[in-house]
Amino acid sequence: MEKLVNTYRSELLDLFTTGSIAVVDLHNNLLYYAGNPDKVSYARSSAKLMQAMVPVACGATKEYNYTEQEIAQICASHSGEEIHVNTVRSILKKIGLDESYLQCGPHYPFKEDVAQNMKDNGIKPLDIHNNCSGKHTGMLTTVKYMNEDLDTYYKTEHPHQKRIIDMIGRICNYDPKKIIIGLDGCGVPVHAMPLRTFAYGMARMGDPSTLDKDLQESAKTVINAVMKYPLNTSGSDRIDYKIISKYPGKVVVKSGANGYFAGCLPDRGIGFAIKTNDGLSKMRNVALIELLHQIGLIPEEDLAYFDAEYKPKDYNHKGEFVGSSEACFKLKTV
Repeated sequence: MEKLVNTYRSELLDLFTTGSIAVVDLHNNLLYYAGNPDKVSYARSSAKLMQAMVPVACGATKEYNYTEQEIAQICASHSGEEIHVNTVRSILKKIGLDESYLQCGPHYPFKEDVAQNMKDNGIKPLDIHNNCSGKHTGMLTTVKYMNEDLDTYYKTEHPHQKRIIDMIGRICNYDPKKIIIGLDGCGVPVHAMPLRTFAYGMARMGDPSTLDKDLQESAKTVINAVMKYPLNTSGSDRIDYKIISKYPGKVVVKSGANGYFAGCLPDRGIGFAIKTNDGLSKMRNVALIELLHQIGLIPEEDLAYFDAEYKPKDYNHKGEFVGSSEACFKLKTV
């Protein structure tokens, strides 16, 4: 295991985060790595762009007149802000379904002030506040378009979930039968494969020239929507939004739960995937900023802009500074 992030309390190295990184090009060459680039991990929500390829490629989003913003929304792990809830509701209205069809389960919004306001006003969260409600709405869109059973769309045996597995396999050039299936927090299947394999799929999403021809335009559609509407795919205080909006047209990043992060640099034909072993989002974000710095997206002079994520500080309950975390890895070349 390779250390990616050190956490200090005062001057003492108190904790550390281990993990693995893979950076891959369009020809499936491993360019850079840390730890074990072949580590098999669940991509979790980092797979949402590939999942969104299904309704786009089959024609469902066109049939229901999706906007680019709505395509971005079905790729989201959103924060439950007004823009997110309203966009999901707009899609549901277009496909003629109501919120009762969502099977993702309720939780309070990720955005703390939004969640607190709901609590203060006695408002209980609904499924639409779930960060995955956009993804689920994209699934319902396809299932409605295909005239399939709407009540079981989230189950592994449903035709739509099988389509997603096949789509991820095609994009990553990986046998779908080798994809390990688990259960996500929102109730749908999650997909595990080697980091470098998923990174290759992300590279091909960003530059779809090596994808099958019937998928190339759909990949462009998804990537362009995410780059144009990063607020919809994450939230106003999220690292995804901060990076994509800082470097418009240059990068797509997509967070995943439990220490996963993936993305691509479309103009360079590069994809990457990160997995931290402690599963802490804060430490994963430190590794992400350092990775993007080392591969040349984030210049030295921009690191201060990401200081809260790049060198997060810890304080005690009295507000006193107690320590901080920082990246400690150097990418290896093949």
